[in-house]
Amino acid sequence: MYIDPLDQPDLPPADPQPPMPLGKVVLINFGIMLAYMALSGLMYQGESEAGLASLVFDAFLLVLQVGINVIGGAILLFTTRKHIGRAMLLSGLLVGIIGFGACIGKASMY
Repeated sequence: MYIDPLDQPDLPPADPQPPMPLGKVVLINFGIMLAYMALSGLMYQGESEAGLASLVFDAFLLVLQVGINVIGGAILLFTTRKHIGRAMLLSGLLVGIIGFGACIGKASMY
């Protein structure tokens, strides 16, 4: 009776999974969002029309940033960098939800 050993030396080692870069991608996207929201808040201080201009500017940049993340993530998802594509898609979703919530909070201040 022959018993197979538990470890098979003939098999090649499995390739390790690349780490999910979700934290880095989200951190970069939130840094970009914080920068333009802070700058637009500083640029448009004063009257209520300036507050509306700040909200429109923030909303436009949020849509642009989410669009870039979704398109870039979809392109990277179908290439060899699937893990970065997934991270960009999730980051785009998070930036969209949190960013428009911040715009509503900013609108309530004016």
